[in-house]
Amino acid sequence: MKKLLYMFLCLAIVAFNSCSDNEDIKLPTITVNFASTETGFDSENATEDITLNLSRVASADVIVELSYTATGVEYGTHFTTTPPASNNKISVTISARETSKSFTISKAAGIFLEGNESVKFTAISVSSTDDVKLGDKVELLLTFGSIVSAGGTMTLEGNGSENYINSVYVDLSSNKQTAVNRKSWNLGFNCGNDFKVILNGAYATAATPSTKTDITAVTIDDANAVDAEKSLNVNPMGGTFSETIFDKSDGSLDGTAFAAISANNSENFVYFVASADDKKPDRSDWYKVKIDRKDNGYTVQYARVTDTDIKTVDVPKKDGYNFTFLSLATGTVVDVEPQAAKWDIKWSYDAGYATSMGSPMYMFMQDFVSINNIGGISIAQVMTEDITYDNFKMSDINGLSFKTNRDVVGDKWRTVSMTPGSGGVKTDHFYVLKDSSGNYYKLCFTKFGVNDDAERGRPEIKYALVK
Repeated sequence: MKKLLYMFLCLAIVAFNSCSDNEDIKLPTITVNFASTETGFDSENATEDITLNLSRVASADVIVELSYTATGVEYGTHFTTTPPASNNKISVTISARETSKSFTISKAAGIFLEGNESVKFTAISVSSTDDVKLGDKVELLLTFGSIVSAGGTMTLEGNGSENYINSVYVDLSSNKQTAVNRKSWNLGFNCGNDFKVILNGAYATAATPSTKTDITAVTIDDANAVDAEKSLNVNPMGGTFSETIFDKSDGSLDGTAFAAISANNSENFVYFVASADDKKPDRSDWYKVKIDRKDNGYTVQYARVTDTDIKTVDVPKKDGYNFTFLSLATGTVVDVEPQAAKWDIKWSYDAGYATSMGSPMYMFMQDFVSINNIGGISIAQVMTEDITYDNFKMSDINGLSFKTNRDVVGDKWRTVSMTPGSGGVKTDHFYVLKDSSGNYYKLCFTKFGVNDDAERGRPEIKYALVK
């Protein structure tokens, strides 16, 4: 008994010492950087957002003071900022537990600019009770015209109010990223010549048709009658499921769960739709949705399965965009994707195929990378055993096999492992992307967030214009 008590005492001392040691661990210094060092002010936009990033969250507010130097434009006459400037300085506060904050540049209405005017912003000081300092990217040049970026590095802000909450759209040629709450929409409506509807894979959305075309006649009994394999259990890892309740991973508009919307309303069936937060065993939180054409757009009737109060919302096609997006929770059209010509790749939690136990399996996963296949983006994989990222040049383009399926990158850029010290960015290949303007960019992932001194949900990419 004494030996047993002695052993427990030793274990307690070791545990106490371990806890004490952990408390003494010093976290790395937090750095403040601009999201990019150069960007352009699109001529059709009245405002542009400039983003400051922290390398990791701080426990208290971080206040960054910026100065600016204007060339060819004057503050108050040609542009203003939010928050406003005072004595040629702007103060930006990154709230505690957040990793980024944007401030806004607004062009004055009714002015003519040639496009070569610019404003250079410089981060000059930072104040916080945490250990925070200025990083390497402390200057940003904003040109009042479009740019074609020569390349750079970018940390994608996938984390916001919670981990992996954002889908991040990236435009390499303008050094811009757009982070959107991935749960902000359920259905997307094609803005092209077709009348097709897509599901939000980033919200694990599923859909299956009822047997009726009159939404007022659809009840909970119809939902309960849905085949078990099409039960809209939106976690495929949870059991048997039918892939027909999801859109195809390749992003083809021929592979959508919704049939094409007919000009004849009597041919459009009511669908049951459920996203990740709508899963209930009794199916009462499913939506019933009837979509018809209206003019050159869509009209949507919808309600919860048990509701008799049917709501209606019109969804227009928007020129210059791939899709218009609808939130069933709010009944409103929401902004999600940038214009079709202004994004190349998307990082997100999303639906796709991954290899599990040696076989491909359709699943929802973090860190999924899609290309803007509807917007004309194509991409090729280059093995580093053939040529390195640094040495790749325009003459090496010939012979590459460019692909246009949405999931050509998918999860293949990184490895996840439960074994400490393993997993991370794959270094045996990189990518070459052709954008909608014909520019070629070489692209590689440099940080994943596992074993590379980064935060998962905030990966880092490196890219360069191929010359």
